[in-house]
Amino acid sequence: MCPNRHSFDKAKSGYVNLLPVQFKKSKLPGDDKDMVRARREFHKLNAYLPLKERMISLLRDALSKKDIHSELLDEGHKSNLINIYDAGCGEGSYLDAIIDGLLSKGLAVNGAGSDIAKIAVELAAKAFKRSQFVVASSFDLPLGDDSQDVIIQVFAPGSNDEYLRALRDHGLLLTVDPAPNHLFELKTMIYDDPKQHQLEDAPRVGFTRLHNEIFTFSIDFKSHDHVLALIKMTPFYWKLPEGKIKEIVKTLTSVSADFHIQLWQKHNSEDVQ
Repeated sequence: MCPNRHSFDKAKSGYVNLLPVQFKKSKLPGDDKDMVRARREFHKLNAYLPLKERMISLLRDALSKKDIHSELLDEGHKSNLINIYDAGCGEGSYLDAIIDGLLSKGLAVNGAGSDIAKIAVELAAKAFKRSQFVVASSFDLPLGDDSQDVIIQVFAPGSNDEYLRALRDHGLLLTVDPAPNHLFELKTMIYDDPKQHQLEDAPRVGFTRLHNEIFTFSIDFKSHDHVLALIKMTPFYWKLPEGKIKEIVKTLTSVSADFHIQLWQKHNSEDVQ
């Protein structure tokens, strides 16, 4: 129960729905059931494993630096536990991989995440029980002020103001967005004049950028099912005729995975007053 005496029940699968009906813009906001399940199947194939390993490496290295570690675990922090939150968590694969990676390096971490899509949160809660998942908007995070050490935002919209509010001073924000050539080979098979993704490279108010890179690798498909799993987790699948999908599945042998990865650190609130 919250201070306003509102109560929220936990579903059998372990998640909590904190998205009020009046804030929903549709009956089922966010990605639909088929797209979410396709993403789960794609992640099971580990095609994005290099991305997950890079995210783990960046956070591990940052959290291992004495200045950052001491800043986060200074006076007022009740334990050495690093709180990590996934804003726009989808079906939970990225958060779980990061928790695994940091735990394996001896860091004590606590994970939680939210997404606007109920089906995604339900899948995450069923699969990754060591983390807490809730249905909520990334523009109204269900977090206390100055409560998180790390927030990750992977292929999701979000609010810089909310990140500033929820992160502790010196907290870390890891963002991943599509870079210009992401899945470009697939686009060339769909569009006559395929467009590259626009790179978002603007500074963030209240943050210092610690790392900025374009991270690229090739996905070589081992089977037609592998190709189909990729297509199904994109909006392309739901817009293309069945014949076109079959053609792509038969002929696409590899695709570029191209990501814009940035690591940010929140300014000390006393320094910006």
